[in-house]
Amino acid sequence: MNRNDAIKLVPSEPPGRSSRKARRFAPEMRALRAQGYTFEAIRLALASSGVHVSNATVQREVARATKASSSAQSAGSGVRPDELPPVLTESQVYASPPSTNAPQSPQVVSVVTDMRSGKEIAEAFASSRITNPLARARLNAKDSS
Repeated sequence: MNRNDAIKLVPSEPPGRSSRKARRFAPEMRALRAQGYTFEAIRLALASSGVHVSNATVQREVARATKASSSAQSAGSGVRPDELPPVLTESQVYASPPSTNAPQSPQVVSVVTDMRSGKEIAEAFASSRITNPLARARLNAKDSS
């Protein structure tokens, strides 16, 4: 045998553990999930084709396929995750488009913050509530009399 006649190995299975029954269907499962199918519907479709897996397996394989495709897209785009454009805030998403007939003044949003700690807020809430059902029934009986 000559060195130029090297044998090339071509695996018949996708990379990863061979015991993962659903991994060869991961791109199809991801596409079905993107179309709005539930994990249970995807699991039933796999079962009808002879691949019996749990709902958790379908969720895991879809997550792996989504993660792999998103990392491949971000690697291929040359954009680092910290360089992505900022996410729109809820007020920006639901803001109505500016009218063309009148100039818009910038909206001023005031935010009132409570300077109390979470524990103080919870204590104030609990102190104003009657949690004992017997005492609550007694007070309701007095109020209706």
